[in-house]
This record gives sequence, C-alpha cells and structure tokens, in this order.
Amino acid sequence: MKSLNLGRARDVIGALLLASLMGACAHRSVTTTAGTLSFGADVTKIRIEMTNGTLDLATVVDGASQSEVTWKGGIRRDAGSASDLTAIEKVVTELRGAMDPKEPGTFVVTCPAAPAGVVGMIAYEGNIRLPAKLPLEVVVADNGHVTLVEREAFSKVKTRRGDLRFQGCKGGIEANTGQGNVIAFDHEDDLDVRTGLGDMQVFIVKPGKQITLSTGQGTVQCYVPKGTEFEVDARAEIGRIGNDFDIEVRKVGDYSAAMAGIHKSPKTRVLLRTASGHISLIRRKDS
Repeated sequence: MKSLNLGRARDVIGALLLASLMGACAHRSVTTTAGTLSFGADVTKIRIEMTNGTLDLATVVDGASQSEVTWKGGIRRDAGSASDLTAIEKVVTELRGAMDPKEPGTFVVTCPAAPAGVVGMIAYEGNIRLPAKLPLEVVVADNGHVTLVEREAFSKVKTRRGDLRFQGCKGGIEANTGQGNVIAFDHEDDLDVRTGLGDMQVFIVKPGKQITLSTGQGTVQCYVPKGTEFEVDARAEIGRIGNDFDIEVRKVGDYSAAMAGIHKSPKTRVLLRTASGHISLIRRKDS
C-alpha cells in the first residue's frame, strides 16, 4: 500500500513536470499499460532505461516470482503536430526486456520512447515491481522522478532532471540528479547522493561506512541516530553550518563555513557539501 500511495503522489508531480516541459505541444494522448517480463537464473543485475516519466520502484508482492519484473501505469504522449502524434502512437506501449550483450548478467528493461526524427515525447508514469535483492541501476536520459522502496541490494540512479525519493532501503545507494530535491527515509548502509540544484533531507537509521550529500545550490539536512560514531567533513561555500554534536564550525572568509571533526570514532565518514545553502547534521530524537 505504501508503494501505491507513493506512486499516486509521484504521478501527480510527474504530470506537472511533463506538462511544463511540453507546454508548446498541442497534440497529446494517453493510454495505460501493464505486463510482466520474465528472466533467467543467470541474471545478477537489473537496469531500467527511461527517457521521460515517473518511476515508483517497489519490491515484488509476497508470493510472486523472484524471476519477474512487472509493471502497471500510464503512457503520456505529446507531439508538435498531428502527424508526429500519429507516429508516436505507433510505438508499442509495453516495456521491453533483454539481456545486455556488453554486460553479462544484466537484464535491461526499456520504457517506450519517441522514434527518431519526431518532435515530441513518450513518458511512462507508473510502478515497476522487481526483486529487492537484485542490484539495480536506473538511467533516465532526460526528465524523470524516481522513487525506490525497500531495496535490499545496491542501487544506482541517474536522471538529468527530477526528484529522487528513497524509502526503507538497505543495500546502499548511489544517485545523481542534475536538478531536483532528494529525500531518504529510514535508510540503512552507504549513501552517496548528489544534485546540481535542489535540497536534501536524509534520515539514517543504520549508517554504513560512507554518507555523502552534495548539492550545487540548496539546503542539506542529515539526521543520524544518537549513537552514531563518525568523522565529518562539511563545507558551505555560501551559507551556514549547524550540528547537534558540539563539533566546531569555522567561518571561512566572508560567506563560507566549514566543519571537520570526529564524534567518538571515525566509523562512518560523513561528507556534506553545498555551494549555496545551509548544512545541518542533526541527532535523531527517535533513536
């Protein structure tokens, strides 16, 4: 149920983003799509490739096959002319799956995309369910929000523009968005997230060896359990830094601030960066 609620919220946000991007396109249509892709025992990683859209990635339902990827969502099609829309509507709406010949063991799931030479786009907005314990890579070529829920293996996400949301993930995450906000709830293990423009808010329940939060412009808030042992290196090129652990914050020049120190032991390395904004390292009250 959590995944479905997240999916509905992301659909609304995604629709607003895509509508703003395609405001000049007067020719549109929508349809729905659903299906299942099966893969063999030789698969050791799944990669999802999308051009535009909104993805809610959750684990397979209880009792479902661990060798399948299922999806259910909508297809939004926008075009610059009636003829372009006709060409786009000929594209098969089902997601496709195939092994990557250049990367043995990787099963690639590809979302529909507009054909070359056509002015317009196709966006998939919906959920994809896949095994939690298989490593995952998500690549969004243009614009797309991505939500990961209850992942138990390492996940890597890259989108040119879009918000990133991670909930209850345990296998380590590496993520990058050119522009968008990042939020992570109840995270365990390593976390390396970067955005060119956007705020970050991260709630750690069990830190790994490394936490890296970096934004070109925006506020960074990192919440860690009160018993966390860490070494921190934080810098705001233009902005302020605060923390709940009595670590000294130094003023650098007229506008910058820096913080470096060890709390108990350097068990977890915490790296926090913003070019313009404020940084907070906060002790969780519920831990």
